[in-house]
Amino acid sequence: MVHRYFGLSRSRLAQSLVLLLGLTSAAFARAADVASPDSLPSDSTLSLAWVEQTALARNPSLSAMREAWREAGARADQAGALEDPMLEGMLAPRSLGSGSVDPAYRVGLTQQFPIFGQRGLRRRAASSEAKVAAYDFETVRLDLLRDVREAYFDYYRVCRSQETNRELVQLMRESRRVALAKYSAGTVGQTDPLQAETELAMLEHDGVVLRQQRRMILARLRALLHLPQSTALAEPPRDLPLPEAPDTREWLSALVTPRWPELAAADATLVHRERLPGLGLGAAYDRFWSETELRATVGVSLNLPLYFGRLASREREAQAALSKAEAERLAVRDRIEQRIEEASASLGLSLHDVEIMRDAVVPASERSLKAIRAAYEGGRSDSLALLNSTRDLSRARLELYEAQVMAHHAQAELQRALAADAVSPDREDQR
Repeated sequence: MVHRYFGLSRSRLAQSLVLLLGLTSAAFARAADVASPDSLPSDSTLSLAWVEQTALARNPSLSAMREAWREAGARADQAGALEDPMLEGMLAPRSLGSGSVDPAYRVGLTQQFPIFGQRGLRRRAASSEAKVAAYDFETVRLDLLRDVREAYFDYYRVCRSQETNRELVQLMRESRRVALAKYSAGTVGQTDPLQAETELAMLEHDGVVLRQQRRMILARLRALLHLPQSTALAEPPRDLPLPEAPDTREWLSALVTPRWPELAAADATLVHRERLPGLGLGAAYDRFWSETELRATVGVSLNLPLYFGRLASREREAQAALSKAEAERLAVRDRIEQRIEEASASLGLSLHDVEIMRDAVVPASERSLKAIRAAYEGGRSDSLALLNSTRDLSRARLELYEAQVMAHHAQAELQRALAADAVSPDREDQR
């Protein structure tokens, strides 16, 4: 019977260990799905949607703000509750063992009961602080989206710049080959191949600079995504759709309904201050009394706000805090309108630059280089014109990519100013 009991115990223990290991493995598996870079996309290009989703899911700063919001919510749940009762006791030591009197002691219990709506005020104040924490979290979330978008578009710019640099290096190597052939034939002097060699060295130097810039941009992007710096990331697509021209009527109508986290956080700080008395009820059993009828007692306590100077100071403090919050709310609104207007103007200017560079400057530079290169090979042009034409094409392509990235940066800033990606705190809390 004893052996059977111990056998059942070992069997149940083994089953419990297996179940515990299974739960632990499942937990680690779920954590790996979130924290492991094995979930990187297998596509040949890096999409903006994946970068945004990964940043929102993995960024530790955003996670810290989310936990701060939950901490404030937990404090709000505690606010307004009754304080713990106070238990007190008194004892006359010399009454113990005395033959002339009975042992004397007193035991009392006191409970504070805030009246005049004090508990409701505390609850509303704590709820306002929780709302501030929620809007602070949403503000950090919107800032993170803007930062990760800007890093993504900077990565796009440096990738396209490297592509342009490689094309120009190939063109300059071909030009150097032609210059060497013409120099060997005696049709040009030694200057032509030397100039081509110098320009090629400068282009290769530009390639080294671009590689280092790419490392720095990728370091920033990996940090925002909370990925190890050794994680390899694919390049963005070669062509990105340009943002649409801004419509000022959209954000002007949005100003009618304040829906920005900063404004809501400023409104949530307008809370009431407690300045009313509190009530306390108590009961005690006092053995100091020899009469039995006097031993059990009940009592009422009420704090008296008699220090009018302190109360007046608190009222002035509350009024000053209210005025400060109103002024800060107006200042926040002014800053939001300024950011919207500046981002809208920047986006319009960048889109104009893209149109000019894409439709006029870059095609003209490509045709000019093609014509001058053919003329140089035919002996109708010099090497300086060929080098200048190559530089012009390089500059035009780089300025085109820069204008495209500036347009995307302006769009990201406009989306941030408009809080276009804002999520209701209730919806975020359900995640």
